[in-house]
Amino acid sequence: MLRTILIAASFSALLAGCNTPGGGCPPLPKYSVPTQREAAAALRALPKGSAIGKLVVDYKKMRDACRVGAR
Repeated sequence: MLRTILIAASFSALLAGCNTPGGGCPPLPKYSVPTQREAAAALRALPKGSAIGKLVVDYKKMRDACRVGAR
Protein backbone atom coordinates (compact mmCIF):
# COMPACT_ATOMS: atom_id res chain seq x y z
CA MET A 1 0.00 0.00 0.00
CA LEU A 2 2.83 2.40 0.85
CA ARG A 3 4.39 1.70 -2.55
CA THR A 4 1.12 2.63 -4.26
CA ILE A 5 0.94 5.90 -2.33
CA LEU A 6 4.55 6.74 -3.20
CA ILE A 7 3.94 6.02 -6.89
CA ALA A 8 0.83 8.21 -6.87
CA ALA A 9 2.73 11.03 -5.18
CA SER A 10 5.55 10.77 -7.73
CA PHE A 11 3.15 10.95 -10.68
CA SER A 12 1.33 13.89 -9.12
CA ALA A 13 4.59 15.77 -8.62
CA LEU A 14 5.65 15.17 -12.21
CA LEU A 15 2.29 16.26 -13.57
CA ALA A 16 2.36 19.41 -11.48
CA GLY A 17 5.78 20.35 -12.89
CA CYS A 18 4.35 20.92 -16.35
CA ASN A 19 1.71 23.29 -15.06
CA THR A 20 3.91 25.67 -13.13
CA PRO A 21 4.40 29.08 -14.76
CA GLY A 22 7.72 29.03 -16.57
CA GLY A 23 8.41 25.54 -15.19
CA GLY A 24 8.23 23.64 -18.44
CA CYS A 25 8.47 19.88 -18.57
CA PRO A 26 10.84 17.90 -16.40
CA PRO A 27 13.46 15.69 -18.05
CA LEU A 28 11.83 12.44 -19.15
CA PRO A 29 13.39 9.33 -17.62
CA LYS A 30 14.06 6.42 -19.94
CA TYR A 31 12.75 3.01 -18.94
CA SER A 32 14.19 -0.32 -20.06
CA VAL A 33 11.97 -2.78 -21.92
CA PRO A 34 11.87 -5.17 -18.92
CA THR A 35 10.81 -2.31 -16.64
CA GLN A 36 8.10 -1.26 -19.10
CA ARG A 37 6.82 -4.85 -19.27
CA GLU A 38 6.78 -5.14 -15.47
CA ALA A 39 4.91 -1.85 -15.17
CA ALA A 40 2.39 -2.89 -17.84
CA ALA A 41 1.73 -6.17 -16.01
CA ALA A 42 1.26 -4.32 -12.72
CA LEU A 43 -1.11 -1.86 -14.40
CA ARG A 44 -3.18 -4.68 -15.92
CA ALA A 45 -3.44 -6.30 -12.48
CA LEU A 46 -5.09 -3.21 -10.97
CA PRO A 47 -8.86 -3.10 -10.56
CA LYS A 48 -10.67 -1.41 -13.44
CA GLY A 49 -11.00 2.34 -12.79
CA SER A 50 -8.29 2.43 -10.11
CA ALA A 51 -6.83 5.80 -9.16
CA ILE A 52 -3.31 4.58 -9.94
CA GLY A 53 -4.43 3.55 -13.41
CA LYS A 54 -5.83 7.05 -14.00
CA LEU A 55 -2.56 8.61 -12.82
CA VAL A 56 -0.56 6.44 -15.21
CA VAL A 57 -2.77 7.56 -18.12
CA ASP A 58 -2.20 11.20 -17.11
CA TYR A 59 1.54 10.55 -16.84
CA LYS A 60 1.58 9.15 -20.38
CA LYS A 61 -0.27 12.22 -21.65
CA MET A 62 2.26 14.47 -19.90
CA ARG A 63 5.19 12.55 -21.40
CA ASP A 64 3.61 12.77 -24.88
CA ALA A 65 3.10 16.54 -24.46
CA CYS A 66 6.70 16.99 -23.32
CA ARG A 67 7.97 15.06 -26.33
CA VAL A 68 5.96 17.29 -28.70
CA GLY A 69 7.21 20.43 -26.93
CA ALA A 70 10.83 19.24 -27.14
CA ARG A 71 10.75 19.10 -30.95
